[in-house]
Amino acid sequence: MRLLVSCIPYDGGKSGISVYVREVVSALAAQGHSLTILCEDSLVVEQLGSSVVEETQTTQPPNHPTTKLPNYQTIFAPRWTRRPAVSMLWHLFILPFWIWRHRREFDGFVICAANRRVCAWYPLPTAATVHDLANFHIPGKYSRSRMFYLAHVLPFFAKRAQRLVAVSGATKADMVKFWHCREEDVTVLYNGLVVKQLGGDVVRQLGSEVADETNPNHLTTQPPNHLTILYISRIEHPGKNHVRLIEAYSRLPRALAEAHPLVIVGSDWKDADVVHEAAAKSPYADLVRFTGFATGDALEAIWSEAGFYVFPSLFEGFGLSLVEAMSRGIPCACSDNGSLGEIAGDVAITFDPHDVDAISAALKKLLEEPPEARADRIARGLEHVKKFSWPDHAKGIAALIEGAKGISRLFGIPVARVTQSEAVGRIIAIAKTHHTTTSSNHQTTHPAFVATLNVDFVCNAVRGWPFGGNDELWGYLKNADLVTADGMPIVALSKLLRRPLPERVTGADMVPAICRRCAEERLKVYVLGGDKDAVAEAFAKLNLPTTPPPNHLTTQPPNYLTTILSGHDDSFVKLDEDQPEIIERINAAKPDVLFVALGNPKQELWMGRNLAKLDVGAVIGIGGTFNFIAGKVKRAPKWMQKSGLEWIYRIVQEPGRLWRRYTYGLVKFSWLSLLHLFGGYGK
Repeated sequence: MRLLVSCIPYDGGKSGISVYVREVVSALAAQGHSLTILCEDSLVVEQLGSSVVEETQTTQPPNHPTTKLPNYQTIFAPRWTRRPAVSMLWHLFILPFWIWRHRREFDGFVICAANRRVCAWYPLPTAATVHDLANFHIPGKYSRSRMFYLAHVLPFFAKRAQRLVAVSGATKADMVKFWHCREEDVTVLYNGLVVKQLGGDVVRQLGSEVADETNPNHLTTQPPNHLTILYISRIEHPGKNHVRLIEAYSRLPRALAEAHPLVIVGSDWKDADVVHEAAAKSPYADLVRFTGFATGDALEAIWSEAGFYVFPSLFEGFGLSLVEAMSRGIPCACSDNGSLGEIAGDVAITFDPHDVDAISAALKKLLEEPPEARADRIARGLEHVKKFSWPDHAKGIAALIEGAKGISRLFGIPVARVTQSEAVGRIIAIAKTHHTTTSSNHQTTHPAFVATLNVDFVCNAVRGWPFGGNDELWGYLKNADLVTADGMPIVALSKLLRRPLPERVTGADMVPAICRRCAEERLKVYVLGGDKDAVAEAFAKLNLPTTPPPNHLTTQPPNYLTTILSGHDDSFVKLDEDQPEIIERINAAKPDVLFVALGNPKQELWMGRNLAKLDVGAVIGIGGTFNFIAGKVKRAPKWMQKSGLEWIYRIVQEPGRLWRRYTYGLVKFSWLSLLHLFGGYGK
């Protein structure tokens, strides 16, 4: 795919987000996607270039310059967006218009840090990654203006992205709790493993101790003295909890602390002076070492000296360095809150990061752990980290964008971007799968729920103050397997929301096409509801192909008709009563497609409540379609259908029955659409 990737912000290449940007871009490029990266300066190009391409070009033309590289292209934000507040506003309100103008050049948009930068609207299918919502957990983490932006402005616009990604289950839970996202709208994709693995396994030397090559998970001796306790994080107070760590370290026995100095790696950020002051006042000040930001060979040298890893942060969205430590065979201790406990699993020793005594006790236990227990912990860690993969993460993002390309989510309902022929093709494919598995006596999956969404459906299901709705019906529609746009107002709204649907796909048009395809493929259909005479007349008018059944040996002329109709049940259906005999009759007929002609909302409610009991391929609510096919009710002229004026024709036909319904529907749908245009109903 051709992907536009926002690498803003990059934090000077010195944060977890920086690592995420480098690794995701590298993985997407390695998987063959054509990338255009959006960044603020050449630093990201230089650092990405070392891992993704052989060499970079250093020239940067002004005004949205473009640098072409062997595997991707780079676009720079204007120089006047370097200040964070200006960058936020530019990304939010100006970037979407640039994307809109160039939308035909890309298949999707990736936002690498949606907890920092988002767009007001999304002209392309977008996957937006959220790393953490630390601002809700750590009071005063940022300035008041930034806290307001992160708590109120950013969530409102972030939720409009077609796909939201959380890097951990803890982050997803926070998005549901604080951003009020629906659980089904957030996909968890774990971050990957940064350290380079050798031969599929990490074989690590600990001083004089070496993993046995025949059994790399078995460590034969306890690590020697003077291996350090390592903590890699930007030095930020109070969020990264350095002060409590230093105090807890100072409570260790002096001899134990001397054997294992504390090494803190990271650049100074907010209130770093508080951390340095706490270290200077510690009785073990001579054993606490700050290295500053480190990378490359310098960082590898620091890792090689580490015998233990500690991660005491008050809150993390993931914890990249914790996974790297486990992958290097380093025993770990970490906080039990946020995602750290989730990422550590049963491998690390966990503690309450607010309790200095608990941190100190965990450190002491880690340092004095018997060799056998330590070897077991290391072995479990090496196995545990196999679940963290950057290629898998990148594939997940690409799959989400690919999926978003196929739907327009309206009122939370996934309306398929399909033409009529494509929709019919999908339904027939589902029916053929059911037919094959049934013939082979294989167990079939649950039927596909197919709905044709029109204004009446929306008005019956969707809530929007001061109008009520039907949450059960809305839930069925939001979880349907295939929803088509049966109404020009639905198509028009999708265009206003810049999620355009290709055309109107109505049940009245699809049913004849489905029946013809079923006849060609020798599939069976069943009808529940509808007037018996109308159904019979409709099938008579369909002029279905006359194909003899398989293995039919006869001299009869070739116009022998094989009917596709396996049954019609016109009994009265009651929603408030269980009617197992209806289900039994349907399943006994073994249809591949079930048409439910009860009218909305009754037919969709019946379908949703009985879906798991049905042994069919696809279940489709079709309302009064057979009345149209039989000619009992005339449809509006084609020009009225295409212009969205069919409702006027229907009112003229049945004014006494329909004028109140259409007036109410017009008012409610207009109001709900206005709410949607201003950010309601999520994506």
